[in-house]
Formats: sequence, C-alpha cells, structure tokens
Amino acid sequence: MNDVVILTSTYNRANTLTKLYISLKSQNDNNFSWLIIDDGSTDNTKELVEDMINENKIDIKYVYQENGGKARALNKGFLQSSNAMVYVVVDSDDYLLPGAVEIIKKYLKEYCANERIGALFFHYNTPDGKVLKPKGELIKKDYIMSPYEYNRIFGKNDGCICYLKRVIEKYKYPEFEGEKYVGPTVIQMEMADEFKIVFSPKVIGVAEYQKGGLTQSGRRLRLKNPMGMIYYAKLMMSSKSSVFTQFKYAISIWPYAKIAKKSFIDVVRMVGRPILLLVTYIPGQILAIYWNGKTSGS
Repeated sequence: MNDVVILTSTYNRANTLTKLYISLKSQNDNNFSWLIIDDGSTDNTKELVEDMINENKIDIKYVYQENGGKARALNKGFLQSSNAMVYVVVDSDDYLLPGAVEIIKKYLKEYCANERIGALFFHYNTPDGKVLKPKGELIKKDYIMSPYEYNRIFGKNDGCICYLKRVIEKYKYPEFEGEKYVGPTVIQMEMADEFKIVFSPKVIGVAEYQKGGLTQSGRRLRLKNPMGMIYYAKLMMSSKSSVFTQFKYAISIWPYAKIAKKSFIDVVRMVGRPILLLVTYIPGQILAIYWNGKTSGS
C-alpha cells in the first residue's frame, strides 16, 4: 500500500465511479493507491472495478462489505490501509483534478513533521467551475486551526479531507447498532483538542452530488439515524462553537431523542450540558412536532 491512499466508500454508484477512475488515471503523479470499500452495492460495481483493476493503470484495492453505511465503510478502509501516511477521502460522486495528488504530497512534505497537524483540507469546485463554498469568501492562504475555529470565522465548507495516519490510529467513526449514518465531520471534531487541520485555498477536485446521495437525502436520512445525530449534535454543542451553534444543536437533539426513545436523563448522560439541554427542551419538543409534520407530509 502506498503512502497516499485515496479512500472511496461507494454504494450503487457504478455510474459515477468511472469518472473518478478516469480522473485518477489522469493524475500527474500516479504513485498512490485507490482503496474502494463497496458498501453492499447491488449494481455492477464489482464487475466495473474488476475491469479497472485488469487495466493495471493505477494501484486499486477493492473490498466488499454488507451494507452498513459510509462511516463503517470508511472505518474498514482505515483498517485495510493501516500503513498509509495519509487517507484522502473522496466520495464516489466526486472526481479529482490532474494535480490533486501532487498538491497533497506537497502539503505532506511541508506539514507532516508538525505533530500537531492531523489533517489537510482542500476545496472542491462545482461542475460549473465555481468553488464549492456555502457562504463567505474563499480563504487566500493556509490556516492551521480546528474545525470549530474555521467554521466560526469562515463558515462551514464541503471539500476533500485528508487524515494523517497519526489521527486514524486514535480516532474512528462511531458505529451505532441499526444505524448507518453519522455526520461526516465527526472525526475532525473529536480530534480538535489534540490535532489541528491545515485549511488550504487550493482546489483539487469537483463535487457532483447525485440524486439519492447522502448530501441530497436530507432530514429523512438524519431522522432514521437518531443516535448518530445525537452524537454529532453533542460535538457541535462544544464550547468551542459559537453560542448560536450550541443552542441550535441542543434544540435539534430533542427530535432525535424522541425517535430513539431516550429520556431527559438519558440524553444528559450521553451529552452532558444539563442546563443547556433544560433550556432547549421545550423548543426541541416543538421542533420535533414540526419535523414530524414536514416528513410525514412529504
């Protein structure tokens, strides 16, 4: 396994994997491995990947698992590539620009010796060539900070996260029985007390969100995974977040707690912050009624 592992979790995305594969074959630096974790696909993903492997253009490893969600798939990928220096998480409906691997290696060389650095973050473009950024201006230089600090100053971003080995040796995605989803930034937040992220202005890929994908699935997906969302909300309620964010996620806990059949005491034991949870309990119950009406009527 190479030092640089591009890690892709996929589920019934044979129609998009080819574009990602072409982008990986087109890298200026092809000294990397592509690890595909197939999360129980029922389409022709396996046959497609076998054809890619037989082309022998890049180093590809394919692993199949029963459908268990992206978090479990990425956890399996981390274990499958335990000797990697960096894990570049690229979704199956995204693809990389030709200089992506070169840029990642350049940043590794510059920052890897700093033991406080746990990950690298790079931007994506949308298919029409605009930088994928929900709000605010694109940063003009590298910033070394936690995701809490970055979100507070620059707003939340979607892009390419690259975890260094030192992080993956200590942190994994939480897995909850019967659930298949947790927030994708959980590891970034869990590691925030120990490691920083290098947020780069470089654009290394393109995001093409597919109908039915995780990004497009919205509230229904989150409501089907209440324990994962309670866990995510707990991290977002950190004192490192803005006061508004803490209150927002404390309120959001209560619809998930209702679905998971967790009492007030249960939630306090899981999350802490009893005063904040008490203050947000009534607004949270109102939100639960509102969300239930929205989802049942759609």
